[in-house]
Amino acid sequence: MRAARDDAYQIAWGQGSDREYFITDSADLAGLLATMPRTTTVIDARRQLEQGLRTSTVEAATLVGHLVSYGYWLPEPAILTLGERSWLDVGWEDALDLHMATRGMIWSHDYSGNPQVMTRYHVTKNVQPDSPRPMRRRPVRTETVSLPEPTDLGVDYWRAHDGRRTSRDFRTSRINIDDVATILGLTFKPRFPASDPYLYTSQSYSLGAPFHAYLITGMEGAPEELRKNYAVYHYDSNAHELGLIRTATELDQFDALLWRQSYVNHAPIMLVICVDWQQYMWKYRFSRAYRFVLTECGAFMQTALLIASALGLKAFQTPAMNDIAMCKALDVADHEIAPLYVATFGRH
Repeated sequence: MRAARDDAYQIAWGQGSDREYFITDSADLAGLLATMPRTTTVIDARRQLEQGLRTSTVEAATLVGHLVSYGYWLPEPAILTLGERSWLDVGWEDALDLHMATRGMIWSHDYSGNPQVMTRYHVTKNVQPDSPRPMRRRPVRTETVSLPEPTDLGVDYWRAHDGRRTSRDFRTSRINIDDVATILGLTFKPRFPASDPYLYTSQSYSLGAPFHAYLITGMEGAPEELRKNYAVYHYDSNAHELGLIRTATELDQFDALLWRQSYVNHAPIMLVICVDWQQYMWKYRFSRAYRFVLTECGAFMQTALLIASALGLKAFQTPAMNDIAMCKALDVADHEIAPLYVATFGRH
């Protein structure tokens, strides 16, 4: 249940394309439905509606009948399958709710007329936006560092591919500004078409600026051009520069951001890929697209890791982070800009 407008309430149920709802201006009805037990009888439901709405027995019984016929109440309980119950056995109740709510969702892409948003929801409902694409976010910066152009890798693809390894030891490792510029520039800066680039080398259907790259420097080994001791930078892909956001003085080690995965300690830099929800949701206007965010973010990280391998860098990557600590370090709110994937880089 949620407020549909100031004087009305939306009562919704069901999952994905089977989601249904109705709107009522009765706060009493909305409150009764929200507080009723998950399992009840027709008689008990009729009695509660009759008393709570101060209506007649006939009217209350009619309302119960409408709610049953419309699918709000089911005559028989919906029983989880063995496969669905296995999610509960490992504590994945919340994930199961999200999975069930977004599976089987009906949507399609309509490319006719070169639309800004290709999605048609429930096949017949066109969801073209009535607002312009959100502006690219640019956090407040106290200073900037211009980056050199990316290095010409000159490495055979398969050599870079086969040389990829996950490292768990960054002691005495270092990284220079050319390495940083190459990873950021080749991964996050639009590069095609050459005349007016707006497409990335990574797989992304979102265009716009759906992802942000943040860089946090370590205690030692970071480029001389950058501040050390957990300085937080935001990468501006248009200007190809880093902007200093803050210094995360609350940190004592990188692993404070990753539930004490100590592999990352002593790394000279940490890359954090974040999603810009407004940019993403502007195009994908159905909740199943929450899944797409994770796959597209992974594509950008794979590009960064491949480039790091071509540069001869060591890398460690993980999505397992302390969300609250990471958002505090980056000075972001995760319902606006959400950290998704982390990697550390360095060379001996």
